[in-house]
Amino acid sequence: MRIVVVGLNHKTAPVALLERLAIADDRLPKALHQLDGCEHVLEAAVLSTCNRVEVYAVVTKFHGGAQDLRNFLSEFCHVAPEELVDHLYTYDDDAAVHHLFRVAAGVDSLVVGESEILGQVRRAFDVARDEGAAGRMLGAAFRSALRTGRRARAETGIARNPASVSSAAVELARRAFDGDTLAGKHVVVLGAGTMGRLAAQALRRAGVTDVTIVNRRPERASALADGFDAQRRSLDDLPDVLVGADILISSTTAPAPVVDRATVEAALERRARRGALLIVDIAVPRDVDPSVARVPGVVLRDIGDLQDVVETSIGGRLEELAAVERIVAEEQRRFSHWANASELAPTIAALVERAEDVRSSEVERALRRL
Repeated sequence: MRIVVVGLNHKTAPVALLERLAIADDRLPKALHQLDGCEHVLEAAVLSTCNRVEVYAVVTKFHGGAQDLRNFLSEFCHVAPEELVDHLYTYDDDAAVHHLFRVAAGVDSLVVGESEILGQVRRAFDVARDEGAAGRMLGAAFRSALRTGRRARAETGIARNPASVSSAAVELARRAFDGDTLAGKHVVVLGAGTMGRLAAQALRRAGVTDVTIVNRRPERASALADGFDAQRRSLDDLPDVLVGADILISSTTAPAPVVDRATVEAALERRARRGALLIVDIAVPRDVDPSVARVPGVVLRDIGDLQDVVETSIGGRLEELAAVERIVAEEQRRFSHWANASELAPTIAALVERAEDVRSSEVERALRRL
């Protein structure tokens, strides 16, 4: 048995491809059941976030198993194999485990040390376990990865000054206004999930006091708004909300765009002499129709535009990478020892059983002679 990972991330694929491969939480059970039907796959888990889509599996054969995972991504996400070939990476055994541990530790993320990834790894494992897709080997690998991530954050400064894709989006917005403060700006946060909450936190740290939370489910908007003294509106009210907005940060989990060109054009017609509307779309799949970028008076940015912000804002966290890599290496050795012992256990048990059979036979022979 071998552990294999096949996937793509922000380093290997553009946002347009990542969003086509994204697998929503409610589709994970179906994805895992499809993987269960693959010829060489024994165990499986799927990790799908805003900047990566990865399939982890325990397989009977490397080449056959890796091809099963590639075929799965192509078929399940309806993307032609030739569109994926130049963007996928494949790791197996030690390299696959090493990759998983680095992902959980936050050093393979768009934002080094980001706060979301550990919870995302945990959810991927929980769903795989609940669906019966993650067995003994993959379960042990994910539990070790989660321990690695916790240690990285507890024993190093990798998570110093909490960072996230959402906070990078807020920093991008600040720079868009010539590096000036965002105080006095009206910011709309579309989406009340984890990304929306992190965006609200980052906005508060940036001195923003005029925030409106917009969500399809009003109760979720209210719950988030109450914690940040923000206004709350429903998705149906978005056209009206945009009339008075300076910035829109969008981070829903919708499978298709929720902000179209007509909505934005209608809002801008009513803005009179108000300045440009900055839209930062950090959702994958994207929340905002790309054609919105062609609307006069709109500046549209997506997750692919965050790299420059990330590279100049992570600061001292880079100094902690060596310490995190030592933890990753230590936990990988620990897992390897466990895995090797697990592989040897059946052989040792068989040898003990064989020895017992020989012993019993010799005792019987001796008794007969006596």
